[in-house]
Amino acid sequence: MNVCRKSRGFTLIELMITVAILAILSAVAYPAYTSQIAKGKRAECRSGLLQVMQQQERVFSQTNQYLAVDRTSTTAQVRNFSGNTRAGSACLIESTNCTAPGNTALTGCVEAQAYPAVPDSSITHIYLDSDSRRGCLVSGTRSTTNKTCWP
Repeated sequence: MNVCRKSRGFTLIELMITVAILAILSAVAYPAYTSQIAKGKRAECRSGLLQVMQQQERVFSQTNQYLAVDRTSTTAQVRNFSGNTRAGSACLIESTNCTAPGNTALTGCVEAQAYPAVPDSSITHIYLDSDSRRGCLVSGTRSTTNKTCWP
């Protein structure tokens, strides 16, 4: 007499193959996920910079000067963060007077520093000035050719 046994559960080989497939999928998906997160934070920073620059232009039209706003200030007249709340923002924004390269006139300059840091560690700041110059601070130097920050 043959007694049929019902097999219950999975074999060790089946479990190992499943774990290997999940590991491969996660190895492919994680870099894509972090890339999309960084892209979203940069987009939020760009939007915040444009809003702050508009605020600065309004102040300039009324007072004939740009406001210097530190990103650590909590009582700034001009907004210094990119999101709805300071705690939930991707960037802290600093407004300064800066001299444009090759130009001695002071222009309004707005910089955003990623907060917390955007996963792309070479890009630490995104900037915009009142003369519509925009770019990234890549490894300590201003770059207007890097299309990652401002496509």
